[in-house]
Amino acid sequence: MAGAFVAVADDAEASFLNPGGMPRVGRFTLTSYYTRLFGMKELAQVAVSAVAPTGMGHFGLFYHGLGSSLYRESVFGLSYGRSIGRRFHAGFALRRLNLSTKNYEGASAVAMDAGILLDLPYELRLGAMVHAFGRFSESGPAAESPSIIQAGLSRTGERLTVSFQFDRHPRHGYTTRVGQEFRLAESVTLRAGLTTDPSLFYVGLGLARGRVKTDYALSSHALLGITHRFSLTMEFG
Repeated sequence: MAGAFVAVADDAEASFLNPGGMPRVGRFTLTSYYTRLFGMKELAQVAVSAVAPTGMGHFGLFYHGLGSSLYRESVFGLSYGRSIGRRFHAGFALRRLNLSTKNYEGASAVAMDAGILLDLPYELRLGAMVHAFGRFSESGPAAESPSIIQAGLSRTGERLTVSFQFDRHPRHGYTTRVGQEFRLAESVTLRAGLTTDPSLFYVGLGLARGRVKTDYALSSHALLGITHRFSLTMEFG
């Protein structure tokens, strides 16, 4: 869905992308993800996220890694989300970013993110996320953790979900994301999406069997080429 997720936030990736959506996850859920951006092994990306519902709220754990032995970014984090009333959900995440470059000094930063999800009439949802609104420590020459603001609106019908999102990056400006998800059958989901700045087109397919889900997405950049993405999700309990 081209990353238009902040107002959807309905799986384990919410622990990283919008912890305000974690209360929508009904079971202990584990998601893993892998890609090589634009087919380059130097830009291999792997992620693992988990959400655990408890009587005290929803707790999340996540890891995201990007790069190779020459350069690597690693993000570890913990998150927490809770419903406040029937329609308002909020959460926060504490994450540590580590940067390492071969033969150079590494860097690290610790920051806090916060997100909300609001259920509106007519099956609409409003989502918002602020990355790095609080910084606790930074070390090394390149430990910057920029404050990124995301806001979106989604609507989920019987079979179709449509989502719009705007991202603001302090250096790169604004990105618009538009995505849709169509449940062709109980076990088959089709997805598509677009982003601006950079301009990317996405298509995807999701398959479910019981509590196991597999997803594939393809994105295309006019100059850099194609990226394939794969994920596996399992629910327990």
